[in-house]
Amino acid sequence: MSTRAMPGTTQRITLDVPATQHKKIKMIASMMDLSIKDLMLMSFEEFMHKKYNKLTEKVIKETLARKGVKRFKTLEDLIEDLED
Repeated sequence: MSTRAMPGTTQRITLDVPATQHKKIKMIASMMDLSIKDLMLMSFEEFMHKKYNKLTEKVIKETLARKGVKRFKTLEDLIEDLED
């Protein structure tokens, strides 16, 4: 069974933020006459269209293509690999 969403369906994201941050987000959304949801979606869209430098773009593409990606069974295995 695939875990990918079907086109046109929605997925829920739950985000825990400190109360002070939530208050700021709510205030900004209100000042822009937006819901918090619409403000977050707008922010995510802006982030997704951000232009990265060439090295960052290369690393993102290679990671998505699984080039040079390592998998570890435990945190200890990861740490050991980093120490080598």
